[in-house]
Amino acid sequence: MNISLLEEIGLTKTEIKLYLALLKLGESSTTAIMQESQVPASKVYEFLDKLIKKGLVSYIIKNNKKYFRAENPENLKNYLEGKKDKVDKQILQVNSLIPELNSIRSAKEEEIEASVYEGLDGLKALYEKNFKVLEKGDTHYIIGAPRIGNEKLEGYLLDWHKRRIKKGVKCKYIYDSDAKEYGKVREKMPLTEVKYLSKNIVSPVWIEIFGNYVVTGHITEKGAVAFLIKDKEIAKKYLHYFEVIWKNAKS
Repeated sequence: MNISLLEEIGLTKTEIKLYLALLKLGESSTTAIMQESQVPASKVYEFLDKLIKKGLVSYIIKNNKKYFRAENPENLKNYLEGKKDKVDKQILQVNSLIPELNSIRSAKEEEIEASVYEGLDGLKALYEKNFKVLEKGDTHYIIGAPRIGNEKLEGYLLDWHKRRIKKGVKCKYIYDSDAKEYGKVREKMPLTEVKYLSKNIVSPVWIEIFGNYVVTGHITEKGAVAFLIKDKEIAKKYLHYFEVIWKNAKS
Protein backbone atom coordinates (compact mmCIF):
# COMPACT_ATOMS: atom_id res chain seq x y z
CA MET A 1 0.00 0.00 0.00
CA ASN A 2 1.28 3.46 -0.92
CA ILE A 3 1.00 5.03 2.54
CA SER A 4 3.07 8.05 1.41
CA LEU A 5 0.08 9.17 -0.66
CA LEU A 6 -1.88 9.64 2.56
CA GLU A 7 0.92 11.90 3.80
CA GLU A 8 0.83 13.89 0.56
CA ILE A 9 -2.86 14.67 1.00
CA GLY A 10 -2.25 15.99 4.51
CA LEU A 11 -2.37 13.18 7.06
CA THR A 12 0.44 12.89 9.59
CA LYS A 13 2.31 9.62 10.21
CA THR A 14 0.53 9.25 13.57
CA GLU A 15 -2.89 9.86 12.01
CA ILE A 16 -2.15 7.24 9.36
CA LYS A 17 -1.15 4.66 11.98
CA LEU A 18 -4.36 5.25 13.92
CA TYR A 19 -6.59 5.24 10.84
CA LEU A 20 -5.08 1.99 9.49
CA ALA A 21 -5.38 0.38 12.92
CA LEU A 22 -9.07 1.30 13.11
CA LEU A 23 -9.72 0.00 9.59
CA LYS A 24 -8.26 -3.33 10.70
CA LEU A 25 -9.85 -3.48 14.16
CA GLY A 26 -13.26 -2.04 13.50
CA GLU A 27 -15.03 -0.47 16.48
CA SER A 28 -12.40 -0.38 19.27
CA SER A 29 -11.42 1.06 22.59
CA THR A 30 -8.34 3.21 22.95
CA THR A 31 -6.49 0.34 24.62
CA ALA A 32 -6.85 -1.88 21.55
CA ILE A 33 -6.04 1.03 19.24
CA MET A 34 -2.81 1.77 21.13
CA GLN A 35 -1.73 -1.86 20.96
CA GLU A 36 -2.42 -2.16 17.22
CA SER A 37 -1.04 1.23 16.16
CA GLN A 38 1.87 1.45 18.59
CA VAL A 39 0.95 5.08 19.21
CA PRO A 40 1.68 6.23 22.79
CA ALA A 41 -1.27 6.89 25.10
CA SER A 42 -0.25 10.55 25.40
CA LYS A 43 -0.96 11.08 21.68
CA VAL A 44 -3.89 8.79 20.95
CA TYR A 45 -6.75 11.11 21.97
CA GLU A 46 -5.13 14.17 20.40
CA PHE A 47 -4.74 12.54 16.99
CA LEU A 48 -8.04 10.65 17.09
CA ASP A 49 -9.69 14.03 17.62
CA LYS A 50 -7.90 15.37 14.52
CA LEU A 51 -9.12 12.40 12.47
CA ILE A 52 -12.66 13.01 13.73
CA LYS A 53 -12.49 16.63 12.54
CA LYS A 54 -11.28 15.39 9.14
CA GLY A 55 -14.31 13.10 8.90
CA LEU A 56 -12.24 9.93 8.87
CA VAL A 57 -13.07 8.63 12.36
CA SER A 58 -16.20 8.66 14.51
CA TYR A 59 -17.08 7.32 17.96
CA ILE A 60 -19.92 6.04 20.07
CA ILE A 61 -20.30 5.79 23.86
CA LYS A 62 -21.21 2.48 25.49
CA ASN A 63 -21.45 2.14 29.24
CA ASN A 64 -19.74 5.52 29.64
CA LYS A 65 -16.81 4.37 27.52
CA LYS A 66 -15.77 5.69 24.10
CA TYR A 67 -15.36 3.34 21.19
CA PHE A 68 -13.83 4.60 17.94
CA ARG A 69 -14.24 3.39 14.38
CA ALA A 70 -12.80 4.33 10.98
CA GLU A 71 -15.26 5.87 8.55
CA ASN A 72 -15.59 4.64 4.97
CA PRO A 73 -12.34 5.36 3.03
CA GLU A 74 -14.57 7.14 0.49
CA ASN A 75 -14.50 9.97 3.04
CA LEU A 76 -10.91 10.64 1.97
CA LYS A 77 -12.39 12.20 -1.15
CA ASN A 78 -14.68 14.35 0.98
CA TYR A 79 -11.67 15.40 3.02
CA LEU A 80 -9.84 16.42 -0.18
CA GLU A 81 -12.91 18.31 -1.45
CA GLY A 82 -12.94 20.24 1.81
CA LYS A 83 -9.29 21.14 1.34
CA LYS A 84 -10.02 22.21 -2.25
CA ASP A 85 -12.85 24.50 -1.11
CA LYS A 86 -10.52 26.05 1.44
CA VAL A 87 -7.79 26.57 -1.21
CA ASP A 88 -10.34 28.14 -3.60
CA LYS A 89 -11.33 30.62 -0.90
CA GLN A 90 -7.68 31.35 -0.17
CA ILE A 91 -7.07 31.99 -3.89
CA LEU A 92 -9.88 34.56 -3.90
CA GLN A 93 -8.42 36.20 -0.80
CA VAL A 94 -4.93 36.25 -2.34
CA ASN A 95 -6.32 37.75 -5.57
CA SER A 96 -7.75 40.64 -3.56
CA LEU A 97 -4.42 41.04 -1.79
CA ILE A 98 -2.23 41.05 -4.91
CA PRO A 99 -2.92 44.72 -5.89
CA GLU A 100 -1.83 45.87 -2.42
CA LEU A 101 1.32 43.73 -2.58
CA ASN A 102 2.10 45.07 -6.06
CA SER A 103 1.72 48.64 -4.81
CA ILE A 104 4.34 47.90 -2.14
CA ARG A 105 6.58 46.30 -4.77
CA SER A 106 6.25 49.21 -7.21
CA ALA A 107 6.97 51.67 -4.42
CA LYS A 108 10.41 50.13 -4.06
CA GLU A 109 13.03 51.85 -6.18
CA GLU A 110 13.49 49.85 -9.37
CA GLU A 111 16.90 48.49 -10.23
CA ILE A 112 18.66 49.84 -13.31
CA GLU A 113 18.31 47.58 -16.35
CA ALA A 114 20.79 47.60 -19.22
CA SER A 115 20.93 45.88 -22.62
CA VAL A 116 23.14 45.94 -25.70
CA TYR A 117 21.87 45.84 -29.30
CA GLU A 118 24.28 45.13 -32.14
CA GLY A 119 24.04 45.46 -35.93
CA LEU A 120 21.28 46.90 -38.07
CA ASP A 121 18.87 44.15 -37.03
CA GLY A 122 19.65 45.01 -33.42
CA LEU A 123 18.75 48.65 -34.07
CA LYS A 124 15.47 47.57 -35.66
CA ALA A 125 14.70 45.43 -32.61
CA LEU A 126 15.42 48.44 -30.41
CA TYR A 127 13.01 50.60 -32.40
CA GLU A 128 10.32 47.92 -32.13
CA LYS A 129 10.78 48.00 -28.34
CA ASN A 130 10.50 51.77 -28.52
CA PHE A 131 7.26 51.42 -30.48
CA LYS A 132 5.75 49.10 -27.87
CA VAL A 133 6.75 51.32 -24.94
CA LEU A 134 5.45 54.64 -26.28
CA GLU A 135 1.73 55.37 -26.16
CA LYS A 136 -0.48 58.02 -27.75
CA GLY A 137 0.66 61.47 -26.62
CA ASP A 138 4.18 60.34 -25.60
CA THR A 139 7.27 61.86 -27.20
CA HIS A 140 10.38 60.24 -28.63
CA TYR A 141 13.52 62.41 -28.33
CA ILE A 142 16.80 62.16 -30.26
CA ILE A 143 20.02 64.16 -29.96
CA GLY A 144 22.58 63.94 -32.77
CA ALA A 145 20.62 61.80 -35.24
CA PRO A 146 23.45 60.79 -37.64
CA ARG A 147 23.41 60.83 -41.41
CA ILE A 148 24.80 57.31 -41.75
CA GLY A 149 22.02 55.91 -39.58
CA ASN A 150 19.44 57.23 -42.00
CA GLU A 151 21.45 56.02 -45.00
CA LYS A 152 21.51 52.48 -43.62
CA LEU A 153 17.94 52.29 -42.29
CA GLU A 154 15.87 54.92 -44.09
CA GLY A 155 13.37 52.47 -45.59
CA TYR A 156 12.70 50.87 -42.22
CA LEU A 157 12.63 54.22 -40.40
CA LEU A 158 10.07 55.74 -42.78
CA ASP A 159 7.77 52.77 -42.16
CA TRP A 160 8.37 53.09 -38.41
CA HIS A 161 7.40 56.78 -38.55
CA LYS A 162 4.15 55.94 -40.37
CA ARG A 163 3.27 53.51 -37.59
CA ARG A 164 4.19 55.83 -34.72
CA ILE A 165 2.23 58.74 -36.31
CA LYS A 166 -0.80 56.47 -36.64
CA LYS A 167 -0.35 55.55 -32.96
CA GLY A 168 -0.23 59.24 -31.99
CA VAL A 169 3.39 59.32 -30.77
CA LYS A 170 5.25 62.63 -31.14
CA CYS A 171 8.92 63.13 -32.07
CA LYS A 172 11.43 65.87 -31.32
CA TYR A 173 14.70 65.29 -33.22
CA ILE A 174 17.97 67.17 -33.18
CA TYR A 175 19.89 66.12 -36.30
CA ASP A 176 23.57 66.41 -37.07
CA SER A 177 24.12 69.32 -39.45
CA ASP A 178 25.18 67.02 -42.32
CA ALA A 179 21.89 65.06 -42.15
CA LYS A 180 19.56 67.94 -43.05
CA GLU A 181 18.12 66.20 -46.11
CA TYR A 182 16.73 63.51 -43.81
CA GLY A 183 15.64 66.06 -41.22
CA LYS A 184 13.71 67.96 -43.89
CA VAL A 185 11.74 64.79 -44.66
CA ARG A 186 10.81 64.51 -40.97
CA GLU A 187 9.82 68.17 -40.79
CA LYS A 188 6.92 67.41 -43.14
CA MET A 189 5.66 64.59 -40.93
CA PRO A 190 2.77 65.15 -38.49
CA LEU A 191 3.55 65.16 -34.76
CA THR A 192 7.21 65.87 -35.54
CA GLU A 193 9.58 68.73 -34.68
CA VAL A 194 13.14 68.94 -36.00
CA LYS A 195 16.17 71.08 -35.22
CA TYR A 196 19.85 70.82 -36.14
CA LEU A 197 23.20 70.99 -34.38
CA SER A 198 25.61 73.70 -35.47
CA LYS A 199 28.23 72.75 -38.07
CA ASN A 200 30.99 73.14 -35.51
CA ILE A 201 29.37 70.54 -33.22
CA VAL A 202 29.89 66.89 -34.05
CA SER A 203 28.05 64.39 -31.88
CA PRO A 204 30.23 61.30 -31.16
CA VAL A 205 27.09 59.19 -30.50
CA TRP A 206 23.37 59.69 -30.85
CA ILE A 207 21.10 59.71 -27.81
CA GLU A 208 17.44 58.69 -27.64
CA ILE A 209 15.04 59.15 -24.74
CA PHE A 210 11.65 57.42 -24.58
CA GLY A 211 9.64 56.68 -21.47
CA ASN A 212 12.06 55.57 -18.75
CA TYR A 213 14.63 54.46 -21.32
CA VAL A 214 17.81 56.07 -22.62
CA VAL A 215 19.76 54.87 -25.67
CA THR A 216 23.30 55.81 -26.63
CA GLY A 217 24.25 54.51 -30.05
CA HIS A 218 27.14 54.50 -32.50
CA ILE A 219 27.08 53.48 -36.14
CA THR A 220 29.77 53.26 -38.82
CA GLU A 221 30.21 51.47 -42.15
CA LYS A 222 31.58 48.51 -40.21
CA GLY A 223 28.69 48.04 -37.81
CA ALA A 224 26.39 49.47 -35.18
CA VAL A 225 25.91 49.17 -31.44
CA ALA A 226 23.39 50.72 -29.06
CA PHE A 227 23.27 50.66 -25.26
CA LEU A 228 19.83 50.73 -23.66
CA ILE A 229 19.36 51.77 -20.02
CA LYS A 230 16.07 51.69 -18.18
CA ASP A 231 15.96 54.00 -15.18
CA LYS A 232 13.44 56.74 -14.43
CA GLU A 233 15.93 59.13 -12.85
CA ILE A 234 18.53 58.72 -15.59
CA ALA A 235 15.87 59.28 -18.27
CA LYS A 236 14.73 62.43 -16.46
CA LYS A 237 18.28 63.83 -16.43
CA TYR A 238 18.84 63.05 -20.10
CA LEU A 239 15.52 64.72 -20.95
CA HIS A 240 16.72 67.85 -19.16
CA TYR A 241 19.95 67.63 -21.21
CA PHE A 242 17.84 67.35 -24.38
CA GLU A 243 15.88 70.49 -23.48
CA VAL A 244 19.11 72.46 -23.01
CA ILE A 245 20.41 71.32 -26.42
CA TRP A 246 17.02 71.93 -28.04
CA LYS A 247 16.99 75.58 -26.94
CA ASN A 248 20.35 76.16 -28.59
CA ALA A 249 19.79 74.07 -31.74
CA LYS A 250 18.83 75.64 -35.07
CA SER A 251 15.54 75.24 -36.88
